[in-house]
Amino acid sequence: MHSFTTERLLIRPLSIQDKALFINLYTDAKVMRNIAAPLSDEKAEKAFNNTLSIMNKAQPKIMSWAIVNIIDNRAIGIQGFTWSPMKNGPLSNTKPSVAEIGIMLLRSSSGKLLPEEAIGSLIEYGFKHLKLEQINACFTKENLATARVSKKAGFVCNLKENKDEPGQRIESVFKNNWLRSYIKL
Repeated sequence: MHSFTTERLLIRPLSIQDKALFINLYTDAKVMRNIAAPLSDEKAEKAFNNTLSIMNKAQPKIMSWAIVNIIDNRAIGIQGFTWSPMKNGPLSNTKPSVAEIGIMLLRSSSGKLLPEEAIGSLIEYGFKHLKLEQINACFTKENLATARVSKKAGFVCNLKENKDEPGQRIESVFKNNWLRSYIKL
């Protein structure tokens, strides 16, 4: 896992310094409203420690990055990839070339086109450095903000997956169709 930058963001591997950010995001009812029930502080701390532990494995099933605003050097969110199959989940997957992407931002960072920049850079990183061929996004149909971000990022409806999940939207972006560049060299 590497750090990389975009025009306005530093994307760096999640670390112990991001504990408060992680807990803040996972315990915030408004941030979590389209993901799952918010966690208690104790469960969020346990999830944070578990995420760091999994990331340190030789072939991690979770990779998470902190999203930092370059202007004020403030961490504003987290994003990452998961490969772990979920039993009865919408995107059960064990292929190393296919991952699910996710992002969570502090509410104060909404409306500034930062999610598009962050997600776009992570997609680019996944295709170039992790040898991914397909990246999936799964979200509730009511989550219009995520639908807008995914569309701007180049995701398209995955009809094959969507037929089995009536309350979910599953969209995909494919390496062979990816022509965008966000990461600064």
